[in-house]
Amino acid sequence: MLTEAVLKSYLKDMPRGHIFDLPYGQFAQLFPPGEPDAAACEKLRLLAEECACDLANIADERRYELTRR
Repeated sequence: MLTEAVLKSYLKDMPRGHIFDLPYGQFAQLFPPGEPDAAACEKLRLLAEECACDLANIADERRYELTRR
């Protein structure tokens, strides 16, 4: 099961340029209630920043993309 701690560890260990896809369903499990809740989105943004990742919301595919800088 993907937890916030597991995701953080994975993101920090990813090589530069690697992309992690986070579907909205998993996002909602990690940061309830999920998309489009502003507080949940902010928590994901802060996690991405802490892990040196760029964050993109691919709304038409219902997923987030976290790309290691």
